[in-house]
Amino acid sequence: MALVRSEPTLLVLAEVGVLILLFDVGLEADLRALARVGASSVLVAFIGVTVPIALGWGAARWFLPTAPTIVHLFVGATLSATSIGISARVLRDLGVAQSREGQIILGAAILDDILGLIVLGMVTGMAAATTGGGEFSGQAIAGILFRAILFLGLTVALGHFLSQPIVRLVARTGHPEVMLVLGLGLCFTLAFAAELVGLADIIGAFAAGLLLDPYGVGVRTRQEDATLTELLHPVSSLFVPLFFVLMGIRVDLESLASPPVVGVGMLLILCGIAGKLACALGVLGRGINRLAVGIGMIPRGEVGLIFAGIGTSLTLHGQPVLSPSLFSAIVLMVLVTTLVTPLGLRWAFRRRGL
Repeated sequence: MALVRSEPTLLVLAEVGVLILLFDVGLEADLRALARVGASSVLVAFIGVTVPIALGWGAARWFLPTAPTIVHLFVGATLSATSIGISARVLRDLGVAQSREGQIILGAAILDDILGLIVLGMVTGMAAATTGGGEFSGQAIAGILFRAILFLGLTVALGHFLSQPIVRLVARTGHPEVMLVLGLGLCFTLAFAAELVGLADIIGAFAAGLLLDPYGVGVRTRQEDATLTELLHPVSSLFVPLFFVLMGIRVDLESLASPPVVGVGMLLILCGIAGKLACALGVLGRGINRLAVGIGMIPRGEVGLIFAGIGTSLTLHGQPVLSPSLFSAIVLMVLVTTLVTPLGLRWAFRRRGL
C-alpha cells in the first residue's frame, strides 16, 4: 500500500485529474448568479469562509497545541471549501434550483470557491516560505492576495471578451472536438502560469473554466454540437477517479480506530457544520428560508478533498503539513458533511412547504 501511495505515475495522473476536476467546476460556474442575488451571496460566502477557518484553526490549535501555526491555518482552510457541484445537483433534484434560496446558495458557493482558492494560495505560500527558511510577513500575505485577485480578475475579464471569439474560431475548423483540445491546453497552461506567479495550480485550472465559459451556459461550436463539458466527460471519467482512489489509499484506517483521531474528526465535523450554518446570518430580505441556505453551504465534497490532498503534499521542516492521522480526520469530516446535506436540504425545504 505504501508503494502505491508514492507511485510517481499515479501521483501525476491524480494531479491531472485534480486539474480537470477544477476546470470542470470553473466551466459550470455562472458568475451572473452572483449579480442576481447580490449582497446576500456575498455576505453568505464571506461568512462561509471566515467562520469555518476560525473554527478549524481553533479546533486544530486545541488538539495540536505544539503543531506549527501553518498546520492550524491549513485545517481551517480545508473547512472553508464548499462543493458547488454537490449543492447544485441536490437543488436540481429537489426542483428548487431557481428559488431565491437556491440562487443564493449557488451564487455564494461560486464566490466561496473563489475565496477558498485564494485562502489556499495564501496558506500554501506561507508553507513554502517557511520551508525555505524565510519569514512570511504581512506584506508577503498581501502580495499573494493581490496576485490571486488579479489573476482571477483578469481571467474573468478576458473570458467576457474572448470566450465567444474563441468559439467562433474553433467553429471554423468544422471539428467541434478541437474545443476539447483547446480547453485542456488552456487548463494546463493557466495551471502552469498560476504556479509561476506563486499560486496553486488548481487556481489556474479553475480560472481556465471561467475564461472559456464565464456564465455557465455551455461552450459549444454549434447548437447541435456537444458542449465542452460533455466533451470533457470521457477524459474526466478516466483521470478524476484516480484522484479519489489516491485520497482513499491515503486514509489511515488504523488511525480511525484511535480515540484522539476520532475526537479530532468529530470536532471538525461539528465545526464544519456550525461554520456553514452561520451563513444563514448573511441572508438579507424577508421570506427566505435561511436554514436551507446554511445547510446548502455545508458539503465539502471534492473541493475539501483537494484541499486536504494538497496538505499532504506540502512539507514543513521535512514533514507533511497534514499528517496521515489528521488527513484521515479531515476526510471523515468531508464524508459526513457531504452525506448530511441532501437529507438536510430536503428537510429544510419541506418544513417550509417548498
